[in-house]
Amino acid sequence: MKITDFALIFIAITLPFIIVLYINITFTIKAEEMELYYQNIINAATDDAAYQMKQVESQDKQIDYGYSGDSNKKINVNAQVGVDAFFDSMYNVLQIKGNEAAESYLSLFVPAVAIIEYDGVRVSENETIIAEDGTSHVKRVLKPKRYFTYTYSIVRNGTDYDFIPGGQSSNVVSTHTIEFTMDNMIVHRGYDYLYNEDIPTQTFYIDDEKNNSSLVTGVVGEESVNDLRSRLTSHLLDIRKSIIANTIASEMSYAVNANNTYARQAGVTYNFSFPVTSEDELYNMIDGVGIIAFVQGISVGNKYLNATASGMSTLESATRYYFTAPSRDSKIQMNLYHKDLSCPEYELSRIADMTPRYATSRQEAATATTTGTLDSIKQTFTGFYPCPICNP
Repeated sequence: MKITDFALIFIAITLPFIIVLYINITFTIKAEEMELYYQNIINAATDDAAYQMKQVESQDKQIDYGYSGDSNKKINVNAQVGVDAFFDSMYNVLQIKGNEAAESYLSLFVPAVAIIEYDGVRVSENETIIAEDGTSHVKRVLKPKRYFTYTYSIVRNGTDYDFIPGGQSSNVVSTHTIEFTMDNMIVHRGYDYLYNEDIPTQTFYIDDEKNNSSLVTGVVGEESVNDLRSRLTSHLLDIRKSIIANTIASEMSYAVNANNTYARQAGVTYNFSFPVTSEDELYNMIDGVGIIAFVQGISVGNKYLNATASGMSTLESATRYYFTAPSRDSKIQMNLYHKDLSCPEYELSRIADMTPRYATSRQEAATATTTGTLDSIKQTFTGFYPCPICNP
């Protein structure tokens, strides 16, 4: 047998494998290109949504979607504006805007869109709606806010006190509920079993020793109070971000799993599920108010798109409302709040040790109580008016 015969036999044997390999490589490359295409669309949609939420804050003076805080995290947003902007962006890029059937079908592959607010999360998900005529249809619904909540109890063993996660247990002296936020500010409420009464609701920073004594309500003895408060505040600071991430993951996971029912009704055979690894991703992503979209099940070549927490667009450019009290040289003899540090009235009336220096919103600024040194006298200032010059 000639060498050319061996060559032909070799080609006949290997050619099918080469063709199959080429096809697989081609499909893989095409799938990666399509995945990148959809990923870019999703990322752009989250950016558009964050931008629109920010524009609402900038333009709407009546509702006061105000920015504030040192780290630009204490922000109130219109969640529905964010959700609508996200889907409008996707519909426009994919050229299906106005096609209700196509829009509804695409929505099935976006089982959860989460609007991360300063003190909680709202998730947009698919849900069955019953119309007035009794017919049912699937519609996108923005669920009520879920707060970043944590509960614990303080228990007494002899003369020793400790805290345990959860509600009531034996030897409990008080129960507590914490609502975390994007910074260290918390809302605290609870119940005091020593006096059988509610602990008044308070808002303060976790490590603010001047105001956080209610965290250890029911503890007797200065040494015991200081020891438990130190350990408890350290614990709360450590778990804050985990509680936020777990709350968001829980809400999104529920929405994703529930989406399977509606997808099957529409003929989609893909099984939607929220990956456990997404909780770790969320922990690393969460750094402020924004939007997270979860897209899954879109066919991309020889696989399915699984864009977990596809992008978080935090809102930036904070407005803060700075306080002044009238000095002898002030033309306006009123307590004022300003949005512009270059405002002539602010520069004229600024008090160096004003505490707090600024408010979290226009409403807070109007009713705020501050302290500062004016004319060498430590004074308290209550109630502030918008500066007529910088017009906050």
